[in-house]
Amino acid sequence: MKNIIVQKIKRIVLRKLDAFSGMFFPLEKTLKSMSERPFELLLELTNLCNAKCIFCPYQFQQRKIQFMSDEVFMKAVSDYCAMGGGSVGLTPIVGDALIDPQFLNRVRFLRKQPRIDRIFLTTNAILLNKFGIDEILNSGITSMAISTSGFDEASYLRIYQSNAYQQMKRNVYDLVKRNSERGGPLHITIAIRTDRPLKEVIADPDFKPILQYNPLIDFVWSYTTANGRITREMLPSGMRLRKLGVKKEPCVQTYNGPLVLPDGDVMICSCVAAVDAQKDLTIGNVLSDNLLNIWTNHKTKEFRKTFGTDQLNSTCQNCDMYRDLELYRTCEGRQRAKVNRMRSEGKQVSRAYDKIVPFMGG
Repeated sequence: MKNIIVQKIKRIVLRKLDAFSGMFFPLEKTLKSMSERPFELLLELTNLCNAKCIFCPYQFQQRKIQFMSDEVFMKAVSDYCAMGGGSVGLTPIVGDALIDPQFLNRVRFLRKQPRIDRIFLTTNAILLNKFGIDEILNSGITSMAISTSGFDEASYLRIYQSNAYQQMKRNVYDLVKRNSERGGPLHITIAIRTDRPLKEVIADPDFKPILQYNPLIDFVWSYTTANGRITREMLPSGMRLRKLGVKKEPCVQTYNGPLVLPDGDVMICSCVAAVDAQKDLTIGNVLSDNLLNIWTNHKTKEFRKTFGTDQLNSTCQNCDMYRDLELYRTCEGRQRAKVNRMRSEGKQVSRAYDKIVPFMGG
């Protein structure tokens, strides 16, 4: 347990030191490269979930439940590959991608695209058995974060408000076991969201069979209010809420890559504050415009300029998930910019997956 905390602190310290050394490199050059094309593409296959986590604004979502059409999926992926491709994320703003009946077929299609390297998602793992563990491992997904309160049924029912604990536990065990037997083709992270001390969670008897396969463990320090939707009274005392920070420069989300919603709307941000923020955060629609044009259009450029001014939209003003441009002051950020430039020039570039990186969690 101490090692988990030490590793997380180490990642944060390394990140800060790396960003500090970045003062000797021109940030604007890096940002220019990131604004010329999306570094990654995020696809919300559905906004439906099979859990009602007490820390998630899914319970307050006003958007109608949708599943991404084949038309939207194919157009977004085609546009992305045409501009050089890269990584694809399948984590919804709220919801679980495994609920999409087409999930596995879509992952397989993505894997067949030469210009797509990494395919990643966060899931509650409740429906892994729906597709089959071996089928998941064969599909081409490169990394998966499994969101859970730990491996204690009472805790899971209290925090995830789901009766699927036993199924989730079996799925996670089967996944890490088969993944290990097959040489670890999938990078698995157990992402703990709990109100209990980490030491207690790690000691859960149900967790021990899973831990023997050495999945990466991550956890969060605090939880978002999701623009005031989640209040102090709604959470147990062991869950600390985040506080609003000063937003003097653009949020890093505005440079990473867009999120395509099931209806084709393109959002500049994918954090949970965006759950019903189409008016504030939509920069186009992939069915009516090219994804590259949307990412480079006037609206997107002007959106970034509103940070640090009184023109900033209300969603971003009240977002406690804001992060500054620290990432793009680091070696990792400059490497992303270099890769982006190469992909813009038509070169096919694939990046290896690093199991532990300074920007994982925290």
